Formats: sequence, structure tokens, C-alpha cells
Amino acid sequence: MSGNISAPESVSVPPSGARADATPIAAPEDAGRFLGGPASAAALALTMFVEAVGYGVVAPTLPFLARDAGAGEAQIGFLVGLYAAVGLLVGIPFGALANRYGRRTLVLVGLGCLTLASFGFVLAPTYAWLVAARFVQGLGATAIWVGSLTIAADLSPDSHMGRSLSWITGSWSLGFVVGPALGGLGSVRFPFILYSLLSLAAFVVGCMALPETGRPGARTTLAGVVRVLRYPAVLASAAATIALSFYYGALEAFLPLFVDGLKVERIGIGLLFAVAGLPSILLPGAIGKLADRIGDARVIFGGLIYAALVSALFLALAKVLPLWLLFVLMGLVEVVVYVPAVALLNRGMPRDERVFATASHSYAFSGGFFLGPLIGGLLMPIGGYPLLFATLAAANLAAIVCLLASRRRIDAH
Repeated sequence: MSGNISAPESVSVPPSGARADATPIAAPEDAGRFLGGPASAAALALTMFVEAVGYGVVAPTLPFLARDAGAGEAQIGFLVGLYAAVGLLVGIPFGALANRYGRRTLVLVGLGCLTLASFGFVLAPTYAWLVAARFVQGLGATAIWVGSLTIAADLSPDSHMGRSLSWITGSWSLGFVVGPALGGLGSVRFPFILYSLLSLAAFVVGCMALPETGRPGARTTLAGVVRVLRYPAVLASAAATIALSFYYGALEAFLPLFVDGLKVERIGIGLLFAVAGLPSILLPGAIGKLADRIGDARVIFGGLIYAALVSALFLALAKVLPLWLLFVLMGLVEVVVYVPAVALLNRGMPRDERVFATASHSYAFSGGFFLGPLIGGLLMPIGGYPLLFATLAAANLAAIVCLLASRRRIDAH
């Protein structure tokens, strides 16, 4: 099963009326080089790394900042999930902005937002200020995901899409390992000072090395957006992404408190989340090659089954396994679902439509990551952790049903 979308590749030529001073578009021959060459590959990897550090640094910090500000479990869940909820508002509009002003510009705006948000976390005196900073962080993350993944897909041939994008997801995973470890350093606000410097450095590198692969000035139409959202591969990728982000959103909100109840220090919590990211550093290349060989959807199917099992057995395993090993098993879910889901989304997608496919991915991720903490916060007072993990298992099983329902349509395309 290939998981491909049969569609012609459009030529990246500036349309009439495009701005004469627009950033030069990456030359077609760049597609034959890995992610356009060493400089652009490094800039893309750094951008995704920095976004992931910001994603991961909040695990050992944000729930405790919110609790210190007087927030309850529902408010903590809302704060963690807000990062993704922003993507539900701006994913498609950001896709339109990327078409109008360029993918590169969108990425740079995203890095600027991350820098601003990190200063907000340092200075926030109340829960309301934390909400504002988290909102800006969500804007930055969405801009980076839409812009960076689209650039990477533009520079990746379909036959090697899984392997090429595994470089991007692997860079993100490395950042997710570093982020929680960074979040355990010093006071609960100190990590955000370091992160502001890191995101600012990434902005400078992006200005120098990020390529423009789109057609700045291209017109966006509602029909074009809707057409992309009807591709069966896009819908299947979205179902897997929602389940995955639902899973991780709930865990990021409440697993730190679970481990804290086991008398683990905050720096230890950060290290546990760092350990959880190791599989996604070591294995994305292998998973990408497997997806290229046997088909994206088959790898996703196996990953969702594994995620459901881990969720259903988590509390039982917590009684017999060391915490570090349990976190490794938990972290394996990301690489076996996410790498093939991103590849499935982009194979065969026309260049001018990729930005909206990526925006749909941002919506899927945002929806799951918002609902996971929110629903988790509502369920915790009712059934505690047993009900939470049962819900996570059910979410992955529901995604399996959606994937199976889309299988024939994916094959037909």
C-alpha cells in the first residue's frame, strides 16, 4: 500500500503580478539535494528543534507555574491545551499568509512569537498573563509547523518523502528531549530565559539560510482549501495525528503531577520526559524507510495499536517497571505514528496545495492537543488516572477505525 495521492507537481514559477522584490524561490534543482542542501537542511532542523524545546520545556514548568498562580486541574488542562487550540484558529489563515507572503516569512514570524512568549512566561505575574504568553507561543508554533513542514516537503521527492521528513521529525524529537531537561533547571521561570536566547538565535539563522520554496503572491481560494481537505490520505493522516496529539496533550498536562505524587523532584520529571523522546531521535530514519517501503498507512496502523496497548496498560506497568523504562515505552508512540503520518500527508501533493495540507495537519494536531488536556481535566475529578488512560486507549482505537475506513480510498488514489 503506497499511501500516495496521485496529482501533478506544479512548477514553482512566480506568477504574474508577484512582487519583484520577493525572496528568491528555491531552484527546481534543489529538490534533487537533501532538503535543498546543507544550509537549508540545518536551518530547517534548527527551527524544528527550537519549536520542540519550547513544546517540551513546559512539561516540568507550566503545570507548576499555573498551580502556583492558584489554578485548578481544569485550568491547568486549559493552559496546556491552549497552545494547540490557537492552531485551530490560525492554521488555514496561516496557510493563506504563506501563499501570499511566502513560507519562509511565516517561519520567521513564528520564531519571533516564540521569543516573545518566552519572555512572557518569565514575567507573567498571574494566571491570566500565563494564558496570554501561552497564546503567543501557540501562534509561533503553528506558524513554524505550517511553514517548515511545507518547505521540507517542497524539497523532498515523493519516493524519499518518509526518509526526508524523518530528518525534520527527528530534529523536533531531539528538541523534545532537550526541552524537558532544560525545564528542570533552576527556578521554574529560569528555563524560559534560556529558551528566549535559543529562539532568537534560530531567528537569526533562519534569516540567513531558510529558502523560499513557494510562490509568494499566489492566490488562495476557498475551493482550493476544500479540495485539499477531501483527499483520503489527508483525512487518514489527520485521524492519526489527532489521536497522537490527544495522547501527548493529556500526558503533558497530568503526567508531571502523577510523577510528582511519586515524590520525584522537578528535575527528575524533566529528565523522564527527556528519556521519553529518545526513541524519536534514534528511530525516525528507520521508520521513514519502513514507510517508504511498505506504505505509510500500514506503519501508522501498527503504531496506533501499540499506543492503545500502552495507554491501557500504563498504570499496571507503572507498578512493575522503572519509571525511565515506562517513559521510553510511552515515547515510542510518537515516532511510529507521527513520521508516517506526515509522509502520508505530503506524498504526491501538488506544491501549491501543500501549504493547506500542512495547515490541515496543524488543525489535526491542535485539535487533539487541545482536547486531550481539556477532557483530561474534566475526567480527572471523576475517575482519576484510570479513567484518563482508558480514554487515551479509546482515542487510539477510534483512529484505527478511521484509518481502516480510509484504506481503500487511499489505495484508489
